[in-house]
Amino acid sequence: MASTVLIDIPTVFVDSSVLFSASLSSTGAAHDLILAAARGQIVLIVSQFVLLDTQRNLTAKAPRALPPFKAFERAGVAQGSDPPNPLVGQVAKLVVHKDAPIVAGAIAAKASFLASYDRKHLLSQAAVIQSEYGIVVDTPDNILDRL
Repeated sequence: MASTVLIDIPTVFVDSSVLFSASLSSTGAAHDLILAAARGQIVLIVSQFVLLDTQRNLTAKAPRALPPFKAFERAGVAQGSDPPNPLVGQVAKLVVHKDAPIVAGAIAAKASFLASYDRKHLLSQAAVIQSEYGIVVDTPDNILDRL
């Protein structure tokens, strides 16, 4: 009788700073994180909030990067997870209001990691977020190193 081995694939919620970076460059850790998801090494998760925020920022700051971003959306590499509004409100008591939908999205998705380059708000609150919600907040390169 053959035995079944279950492999726990890490789940990584990405914020708009990571998608912005991955859209700008076909190299680097943000892009490598997307490739890891395409290879099935991780489950990549985004929310509608993150997708809209990324598109808005790319349109304003780097419109040339919109085609790679749209290709990412069409590729279906990431799963979607949109948090309920009460959860966003609860998280807003702990983190900066503008980032509450991101942390709440990671919570709703039951993500192991939240990938971000936001040093001012998310990475600076990594210990609090991990303690409160059990989610490791780190940069894409550090997350890839852990995996």
